[in-house]
Amino acid sequence: MDAATEHVRALAGRAVEAALELGPLRAALLAGSGARGDADFFSDVDLLLYVDESPPDDRLELLREVLGGTNLVPIAPPHLVQFDVGGVAVQVGYRTVEQIESELEGALVRLEEVIGSPNQKMLSGMLEALPLHGEDLTERWRARVAEYPDALRVASIQHHWKFFPLWWYDEPLAARDAELWRLDLLLEAAFNLLGVLAALNHVYFARFELKRLRALVAKLEDAPPDLAARLERLVHLPATEAAAELGRLVVETRDLVARELPDLELPLRRPPGTRAEPWQV
Repeated sequence: MDAATEHVRALAGRAVEAALELGPLRAALLAGSGARGDADFFSDVDLLLYVDESPPDDRLELLREVLGGTNLVPIAPPHLVQFDVGGVAVQVGYRTVEQIESELEGALVRLEEVIGSPNQKMLSGMLEALPLHGEDLTERWRARVAEYPDALRVASIQHHWKFFPLWWYDEPLAARDAELWRLDLLLEAAFNLLGVLAALNHVYFARFELKRLRALVAKLEDAPPDLAARLERLVHLPATEAAAELGRLVVETRDLVARELPDLELPLRRPPGTRAEPWQV
């Protein structure tokens, strides 16, 4: 274990011990880089504490005092705050068991506000999280999250299948001083391609604070070759080349989906390879 990860985990362990002194906990999870084992000296402690009943409003303030925390940042007070301990940002929050189990039901069964939302970050974070207390309960949750539902797979693919046909509008856009918009459309397409491919591979994905692109792509067994580099290169290519490369990625992705889900329709009103023609007077 590297020194940064060891320090983050030790600090999280101290926080859990202090929280247990202040009141009962059903479970505790360390999320983020400290849990994955790839922390660096800019990483924070992302700690989730689970209880049967919401604690008193001053519980996190007491926890901060016990840990010697400074620079309080009220993220969603009184039950989610951040403070510094020895220069390390500690983000800690309380959730009830009832709340998290209701959220899991909504995300995995009712598919409520989970497709393409930050809630998928929550689901992927739970799979990566490191249990620090109440492992029986957290392992039950993690086992449930690991069973990526087929209904969510299809709904997520359909949700992300949105691509402005830059290949069609390449010439008109060049004449309209629309470079910022073109780049925005390229980025939107790149994120949507990741959303489609993640769902195809039963991997939770959210555009929200997307980090470690190559680690995500490494989880995608079915994906276009050299995906991460090709996506990043889109915004550096000349406009015409970028539009053509985007079209190739869309077609390759559609073919991968068709192989796995042949009955799923993924329409493209203006398919890659087509382009607008100027009208004549």
